[in-house]
Amino acid sequence: GTFNNSSPIYVVDGVILDDISFLNASDIASTEVLKDASATAIYGSRGANGVIIITTRSGSLSKGKTVFSYSGEYNLQKLAKKIELLNGREFAIISNEIRPGSFNNVDAVPNTDWQDLIFHTAPMQNYQFSASGSTENMQFYFGVGYFNQQGIIDKSSYERLTIKLNNTYQLTKGIKLGNNLTIAPHKEQVAPNVTYSAYRAQPVLVPYYPDGSFGVVYNVGNPLADLKYSNNYNKGIRGVGNFFAEAILLKHFTLKSSFGLDASYNKAVSFTPEFTVYNPDGTASQQQNVGSDLYKGTGDFLGWLWENTLNYSQTFGKHTLDAVAGYTMQDNSSESYGISGQNILRDGRDFWYLQPSYLTNTINQFRNSVDPNQYYSMISYLFRVNYTYDGKYIFTTTFRRDGSSKFAPGNRFSNFPSFAAGWNITREKFMEAFPFVSNLKLRASWGIIGNDKIIYTDRFSTVNANLVSVFGVNPTAWPAATYSKSGNPDLKWESTYQTDIGLEAGLFQNKLTAEFDYYNKVTKDILVELSTPGYLGNGQGQKVRFNAASVLNRGLEFQINWREKKNDFSYSVGLLGSTIHNEVLKIGGNVGIDSVLIGGYLGNGIPVTQSRVGLPIGAFYGYKTNGIFQTSEELAAYPHSSQAEVGDLRFVDVNHDNKIDGNDRTFIGSPIPKFIYGFHFEAGYKDFELSLDLQGQTGNKIFNGKEVVRPDPYNFEKHVFNRWTGPGTSNTEPRPSFGGYNYSPSDRFVQDGSFLRLRNITFSYALPSGLSDKLQLSKAVLYLKGTNLYTLTKFTGYAPEIGSEDVLSNGIDNGIYPVTAVFSFGLNITF
Repeated sequence: GTFNNSSPIYVVDGVILDDISFLNASDIASTEVLKDASATAIYGSRGANGVIIITTRSGSLSKGKTVFSYSGEYNLQKLAKKIELLNGREFAIISNEIRPGSFNNVDAVPNTDWQDLIFHTAPMQNYQFSASGSTENMQFYFGVGYFNQQGIIDKSSYERLTIKLNNTYQLTKGIKLGNNLTIAPHKEQVAPNVTYSAYRAQPVLVPYYPDGSFGVVYNVGNPLADLKYSNNYNKGIRGVGNFFAEAILLKHFTLKSSFGLDASYNKAVSFTPEFTVYNPDGTASQQQNVGSDLYKGTGDFLGWLWENTLNYSQTFGKHTLDAVAGYTMQDNSSESYGISGQNILRDGRDFWYLQPSYLTNTINQFRNSVDPNQYYSMISYLFRVNYTYDGKYIFTTTFRRDGSSKFAPGNRFSNFPSFAAGWNITREKFMEAFPFVSNLKLRASWGIIGNDKIIYTDRFSTVNANLVSVFGVNPTAWPAATYSKSGNPDLKWESTYQTDIGLEAGLFQNKLTAEFDYYNKVTKDILVELSTPGYLGNGQGQKVRFNAASVLNRGLEFQINWREKKNDFSYSVGLLGSTIHNEVLKIGGNVGIDSVLIGGYLGNGIPVTQSRVGLPIGAFYGYKTNGIFQTSEELAAYPHSSQAEVGDLRFVDVNHDNKIDGNDRTFIGSPIPKFIYGFHFEAGYKDFELSLDLQGQTGNKIFNGKEVVRPDPYNFEKHVFNRWTGPGTSNTEPRPSFGGYNYSPSDRFVQDGSFLRLRNITFSYALPSGLSDKLQLSKAVLYLKGTNLYTLTKFTGYAPEIGSEDVLSNGIDNGIYPVTAVFSFGLNITF
């Protein structure tokens, strides 16, 4: 519902985070997803895109007894799907048709499968050990986890150690203290982006020669050479903690204060030595790294959140009242620095240090490599009241006032109310006539949620000070500055107006359960960058951020489950789904000069998405095609570009002006699925259990951008071999070419993004209690698991899930890291 950051937040033991990659799965006790306005309102602007609440494990309730748990899992990863590309002979045939005489004997050319060379099977390991227990006044949980993943591409790995400590202390009958602390050091090696190189590399070229030297791969770079000489390392540490105190002041009042902390430090180093690749005749190719390169950088983040709440809870007769009032303060800051150099003395790692003679940065360039601008703070006031009558009627009202430093003083604060009502129909007397109905609830909510997820410097105008000016009788270079970019001091909060209506039902003692939810979200005053009139002096191409867009999201969500147990056999079946309608309601208006947002830029600088009123966010824009020009007579009789020839794509004259130009580009698909769904099945017999999960989506399109960018003779996907070679031979694949007219953005490159994936299948065996007792174990489970084993899709790329941090670039495949199929063996024991 926004053009800015649309990711949900995670609330881990009360600490609000943007990601949870540092957590061990075995440390998680429960997960809850909040989506409707009333539920997320208590988190204010931070919950604008949804809230995922994660509670980690606490101490065992068995006083005086410590419970130990161990889990270990060993995995093998492999490429889930290869892209079908032309082999050497097919590429030679196509090349000869484009450039006659390129290959004298197509049957004698090399046949290099670059994907087979860069991808391999790789291990992944995950181990955890924990201890939990309690005494009369204390509960504790301590866990240690180790995770090690080797990538399916050489020179890629990730290693993490996680230490978890949760404690609660009952100091007195009315005072409780507690902490939740996680420390996670990590290190990783990052491979260069050779997946795109392997996709484009010609199969008629060899990776290396008999003497071991690397062969040239024209216009792409030899992926194996890039891997061999790449040295990219990151390491860091992250600590997340929450410390709280809770006191019962009076009979019905509880005061709680908590302080959450999120801190991290990261360090990066990248080194590429001088290296050369060779032509077939033994001469050095132009593709080489001239002079070694070294980069070093550091970054740190510190965020804290202080929350203070006063809770009131009382039941009198059939009435129950719960209320909470609170005040919160939040502060986040980050800094990063980077510097690079060339011609390092030697290639060995002991020589990866920088001294002035190596530096490629001038002082001003070094200043540009500093990123000190990620700083913001927020204060909030909140109030919520829940009232329940006789367990039948539930009413909730929430009010929150947030103030963000990202906005100018006059616009920093905004108010976000919400209201909700529920009816537990099952408790009504007339429901006694329907004994098979175990549960029936109706609920509705309405609320306003804010969003401030922008860079706070957008409200400031900036000056470029990294310049010099030469003047004077004796010309001298003096420090100088120019106007760089206009800010907007009038920026204010985005606001989402959300309505939700839901129904919960349970039948036959809740063997059958179902939930249905309708949602309608209209986000107004969305912060977008628009072009401004030239008289403002911003310069061509400069944009300013305004509150100038509105977006609608609505749909229906459902979840249906059936569970049953008969003697030693039990099973459950579940189906869930969600429809999505996304539509831009407004762009521009009285500010800026844009009525459309352009994005989705490919590697050649051509944009392929437009967001305009009446269409989804990030809709694909390009030419519609209507077959192939089969004859010269057909070419002459139909509107066409001056570049078109017989055998080329026939673009549709959308505006009926009897010519083909940029004005004929139109809507050719949306990256947003119309329906997302999932299926779960689980069956158990005595000590054996089988479970599987399917997930899928339909109605979305993918723009295969990696096929479009062809400035040079790259390899082709397999379908290109079904090309047009004469009248009637093909009406879908044009005559082959290494670029040009047929590679203009069009629906030729838009593919169906629908898919159905077998996400997980697990078979487990629990040791019988008699055997577990002999081994002095409380529980022991062995399992085999497969992940991403099969995907049913028409998309020709590695995976149909094509996301992007930039919402205007969603669904564009410019060369992504592939999905891996994972085969796992694991053991869980408790003693």
